[in-house]
Amino acid sequence: MRAIALSTVLCALAALAQSSPDVVSFIRSVGSALAQAHDADGLGRPDASPFLDKFDPNMPGYSTLRDEIETLVTRAAVGASIEILMDQGDDHRRSLQLDWILEIQDERPRRQVIKCTIERRNKDWKITSFEPIDFFKD
Repeated sequence: MRAIALSTVLCALAALAQSSPDVVSFIRSVGSALAQAHDADGLGRPDASPFLDKFDPNMPGYSTLRDEIETLVTRAAVGASIEILMDQGDDHRRSLQLDWILEIQDERPRRQVIKCTIERRNKDWKITSFEPIDFFKD
C-alpha cells in the first residue's frame, strides 16, 4: 500500500501577519490529526476522534462530518495541506477562510476554499462552523 506523506500545513504570509501563533498552531494540529487518523495506533486501526475533537459536536452538520470522516479514514490514508487565506476576529472568535488540499490515497487531491469559524472553549480553539460540510464526502 502506497503511503501518503503528510503535507506540511502551510500558512500564507499575509495571513501570518494577522493570525496569532495559537491560531496557526491550531490549524496545523487539525491537519496533523487528520493525517494520522488512518493509522492512529500504528497498527493500521483508524481513529478519527483526535481530528473530530477539534470540532464542536453541537456545530451544524457535525454528525454528517463525523460520518464522512470516519468512512474516509477507514478506507484510505489521507493528508492535508491547509493555507490560511483570511483570518478575522478576536481572541475568542475568529472567522477563517482556508485553502484546503485533501490528499487521499490513490485519488486525485481535492482542493476547496473552506469557510469556518473557530471559538475559544476554555483555553482551546474549537471549530464551530465548517463549510462546505460535504468536503470530506467519500
